[in-house]
Amino acid sequence: MPEGEYVDDGRRRGAAGELSGVPPADPPADRRSVVDPVASLSPTARRLVAAARRVLARGGFEALTVEAVAAEAGAYRDAVRYYFGDKATFVATVVDALAHDQTVDAFEKTRGLPIGAERVHALVDGDRDLAEDTASFRDFFTIVPHALRDKELRPRVAALYDWYRDLYVRSLADGVEDEVRDRLYELAHLMSAVTDGLALQKALDPERVDLERLFGLWERMLRASLEELLPR
Repeated sequence: MPEGEYVDDGRRRGAAGELSGVPPADPPADRRSVVDPVASLSPTARRLVAAARRVLARGGFEALTVEAVAAEAGAYRDAVRYYFGDKATFVATVVDALAHDQTVDAFEKTRGLPIGAERVHALVDGDRDLAEDTASFRDFFTIVPHALRDKELRPRVAALYDWYRDLYVRSLADGVEDEVRDRLYELAHLMSAVTDGLALQKALDPERVDLERLFGLWERMLRASLEELLPR
């Protein structure tokens, strides 16, 4: 058994000190404290996540056992438990990996932009790219029904949504009053819902769902809402 130790939130730190996994099931009271769920995954942990997606694509959620993932990754039998602590934490990390890089890239693109139309465009452009990634959303929609029924997995996926909403808020505006920030969180809820919903419709009916037009409409609606909320 490799050396390693569990940390307080259920993740595990390997012998080299890498920290893997997602935030605790119960997010901190201050939801504005952002911790990147996957940036510090070790190379082995990332290989396990990639292997999980291949297993999921071939056999669905029922095939997604820790043993099958380890075998697919060419790792030792207990590798998933070693790097992630438990299956719920691992599956939540797989969910996050489906959209993580694209979402963080969109967030980074807003950093040098003025608040308003340019930031909204960068975010909506990133969300459209996400919705067009039907393979990732196929995996997401395969996992989500199980997350809704699993008392350990459900709060972890919910915590991921909270993390992504926080990125939206930080991308939309900086240094605003708490009342305005709370309104931005309402917009962030809708931004997640629109992206997930349009991705599902695109996956079901790819020939008739025009993401370019629909996200263009959504961008105009967001800009109008933000202009009302943050008058010059």
